[in-house]
Amino acid sequence: MTTTATDTATDTVDPITFEVIRHRLLAITDEQGATLAAISGSTHVVEASDYNVGLYLPDGSVAAMGRTILSHASSMAAITRSVIEDCTEDPGIAPGDMFIVNDPWKGTVHAQDVGLIAPIFFDGELLAWTGAMCHMVDVGGMTPGSFCIDATDSYQEGLQMPPTKLVDGGKVRTDVWNLILAHTRMAPTVNLDLRALIGANNTAVRAMTALADKYGAATVRTVMANLIGLSEKRLRNRLAKLPDARLHSRAYLDNDGGLAQSRENATYEIDLVLTKRGDTLHFDFSGSSPQAKGYINCAYSGMMAGIAAALLPTLAFDAPWNEGLFKPVEVECPDGLICNASRPAAVSGGALEAGWLVEMTATECLSKLAACSDELLREAQAGPAGGPDKFVLTGAGENGARQTYVIMDCLATGGAAYAHRDGAWTQGQHNIERQRISNVEAVEMDSPLLYLWRGLVADSGGAGRHRGGMSMGAVYTVHGGRDVTALNSAHGWEVPNSTGIFGGYPGAQNTRTVVKHSDVRARLAAGRIPSVEELSGERPVMRGRQGLYHLGEDDILATVPQAGGGWGDPLDRAAEHVQADLDFGAITAQAAVRLYGAVLSEDGRVDPGATAARRERLRAARRALPADKPLPEPPAGPRTRLHPVGDGLEIVQAGGRRWVACACGCVLSAADEVWRAHATVEIGHDVHEFGHATRLDPDLELRRYTCPACGRLQATDVVRRGDAHPDDIRFLAAREG
Repeated sequence: MTTTATDTATDTVDPITFEVIRHRLLAITDEQGATLAAISGSTHVVEASDYNVGLYLPDGSVAAMGRTILSHASSMAAITRSVIEDCTEDPGIAPGDMFIVNDPWKGTVHAQDVGLIAPIFFDGELLAWTGAMCHMVDVGGMTPGSFCIDATDSYQEGLQMPPTKLVDGGKVRTDVWNLILAHTRMAPTVNLDLRALIGANNTAVRAMTALADKYGAATVRTVMANLIGLSEKRLRNRLAKLPDARLHSRAYLDNDGGLAQSRENATYEIDLVLTKRGDTLHFDFSGSSPQAKGYINCAYSGMMAGIAAALLPTLAFDAPWNEGLFKPVEVECPDGLICNASRPAAVSGGALEAGWLVEMTATECLSKLAACSDELLREAQAGPAGGPDKFVLTGAGENGARQTYVIMDCLATGGAAYAHRDGAWTQGQHNIERQRISNVEAVEMDSPLLYLWRGLVADSGGAGRHRGGMSMGAVYTVHGGRDVTALNSAHGWEVPNSTGIFGGYPGAQNTRTVVKHSDVRARLAAGRIPSVEELSGERPVMRGRQGLYHLGEDDILATVPQAGGGWGDPLDRAAEHVQADLDFGAITAQAAVRLYGAVLSEDGRVDPGATAARRERLRAARRALPADKPLPEPPAGPRTRLHPVGDGLEIVQAGGRRWVACACGCVLSAADEVWRAHATVEIGHDVHEFGHATRLDPDLELRRYTCPACGRLQATDVVRRGDAHPDDIRFLAAREG
């Protein structure tokens, strides 16, 4: 990105010096990240890139951040402010100090995210702060890996440290160090992670000191402050060009496992009303469910992390990522809700549960807002993969040592579709900027697992005019291990969280199959690697939050993670693209017929003429479906297009009013009404009609809303049975709030 002198608006720093220092700050965060990864031996760091680093103003404001886990953009700043508030007077903050934090009510997303913050002094004055954070494999608690699925409060979830001085004047406090290692099942790995965090901070301290020595502390601080101002200005300018609107998104957190979970409220909601007014964004999560008894909650820091992960890549893709991007943001959420849980709620799963669905709802609202601009339409996307199926393995390997392993294959998820292209296959999670996954050989060498298969899963990407990308599935068996237990836990098991957009279908749900006492060894001995379908053995019914269970030598575990949703009506996908999908293996023949309306010849090829005719019959059937209300009288006189709503709807001005119109020209409703009430609607309860899935929560239903004039599918929604039509976008008049 090129920044001009006008953009920087610097009064005391010339543009060249500004650019030099700006790029040096980014380079310092890159050096921090490289140091952390080089020292740490954790798979979370070296494979999943589940860490982040940053530089902060003396008040804790983010000036520059690494581009790995986006969720940590806000949490690292919150940690820094907690250190300032808690430690300034006692025990004091001095050169060479470092403070460790993993308390979810002091800034981290959950206790497994451990942050280390260091002040940077220059000539006796505080120049800035630096910090590094990574997810640690185990911090204690009742379950290996510290995802404590059966916890009923945070006290059961392991060591949780408020700001605590770990390094005092450059010397490690061994009492605190030993305290931390005494609380983990994986002390050697955590020991390396702690050293890696210290190394990353030392890298930044040296580099920032050298930068201040060369250019002066005042100049460095001015550049950092102006970077924040630049980002705020860019985001506010972008927001000002978008129409004022109120957007609504709901995501459902299915609850089908864990001893602590209450079946009285089995399906939880993250409910977001996003109001864009002028150059501000107001996120209101007040309609979300009360905090749960189990570990699926997140604290306020987890909610802010989800907002950051949605906002930065969607509307701030060309701005420096720093504190300025949060200045136009207002957040409303009462204490005690599932996405702003009060202590001592259990929150160890929150980063992948409630916090993740905060990101999903925020991404949906921000994408639909961006899709109301011809300029930003290409930045909008369908729902990304809705959260991984955690896989934590514990057991003794061939060397007899008992270890805990976190298998990262669940992160190789298909990306969401866009208005102009399909989602990328195995793109990875939306909130991990630079992601890698487990290496097969390394997993087999380190853990008592043997891969039978790993590859792309057909039909996993959500169907649409542009489809979601494919996810990667895997099939494992235990090999050379003793007393092996697995922990699997996921949402998106009974709910398709990876929602489609503007008529696109949801991506694959998390699915998992276990075959107990299989005949896999006999088949391998016969020289064949069997598929899961052909194996004999017991197939227990799996739950989303399965918890700990035993895996024996003959047992099989097969997993498919969620994938991104589709964009637009699947019947609008070009026949040649459907054929290319079949040739590549992205979709099956059954999906080509069922989801895309294709007609296949005897040799399995798409017949374009017959496909076009069948699609027209399918559209005619849609047009014949019922609607709650008739279409309004078409407005008289000329129409003026104001802006798009995706690429299938638009807002037009006619007869002194604003209207929602289909791209075919049919006016569906006034812009201040719910257009879905005038569309034809089809309600279904078989989630398999939409793609790769396990089952649908009995409290929910699937609805498809279609233009009554042309039969184009305009929305595919997941809602509670009997709920009113979703009102996802409402454009505001000048007097509305």
